Amino acid sequence: MFGRFFTKISLFFFGEVAKVFVPRFKELSKTLSFTNIEEDVLTYLSNILFLSFIIWLILVFLLIFVMLKLNILFNLFTFILTIIISFTFAGLVFIIFYNYLKYILVSNKKEIEEELEKSIKHLSALKDSNLTVKDVLLLLQKIENNRILTAESKKILAMADLNKNLKETLRFICDNTYSEQEHTFFSKLVDVLDNKYKIEQVINDYFISTEQTLKEKEDHQRSRITLLFEINIFLFFLVFVLVFSVFLMPVYKESIKDILFVIAIVFPIIEIILIAILNK
Repeated sequence: MFGRFFTKISLFFFGEVAKVFVPRFKELSKTLSFTNIEEDVLTYLSNILFLSFIIWLILVFLLIFVMLKLNILFNLFTFILTIIISFTFAGLVFIIFYNYLKYILVSNKKEIEEELEKSIKHLSALKDSNLTVKDVLLLLQKIENNRILTAESKKILAMADLNKNLKETLRFICDNTYSEQEHTFFSKLVDVLDNKYKIEQVINDYFISTEQTLKEKEDHQRSRITLLFEINIFLFFLVFVLVFSVFLMPVYKESIKDILFVIAIVFPIIEIILIAILNK
């Protein structure tokens, strides 16, 4: 991701520092294994630490240059303030690159779920009672725009050809996937190989569950829209009270001040609560 030359420099300067942080970022190793980034935890941490350091150093010199250019008083306080501001931005860069891996996983997970939903609809439309697990895996490759599932099914079949054990291969994939829906689907295929289910039953059950999930998402979205409407009503009422208070200020000056003070305290608390609810 960062290049060999950059990686060598980062490991030289920040390799030992990264070793200290590696035990504190246990999830990073698993996250990296799910991405196409061919770097281990130590290398990735060294790279983003080195990049953050470069950003910090550039900002420090840039801010000092700007202050001197604008004839701003440069003393110990402004120097410490410059370091703190630069450190804040460098920390932000570190957080962005650290969470970039999670963004990749979320994006891939969404794509897998969309591909699975489309594939199950396709398989359901076939209504072929003679389908086998291998047939399903082969069909996943033939469905248009199945980027991730095509790669996954090819990988499963290739591994199964090597170890001559399709069941254990599917179990391995289930244990190493980051998508709950993919885990559920391939687990059901394992049950088919164990003669616990039939292919058409797995397809129908999954189709029904995806429809139910879609309905739940729609209900959740509807409730969020309702909540947003209620927030707008609250904000409208608040603005009305504030505007009305301005006209009453000359008459009830002290009382209005108390009301505005209470609103100033209550409003941020309510906003934080509403934001927390919306983010669930």
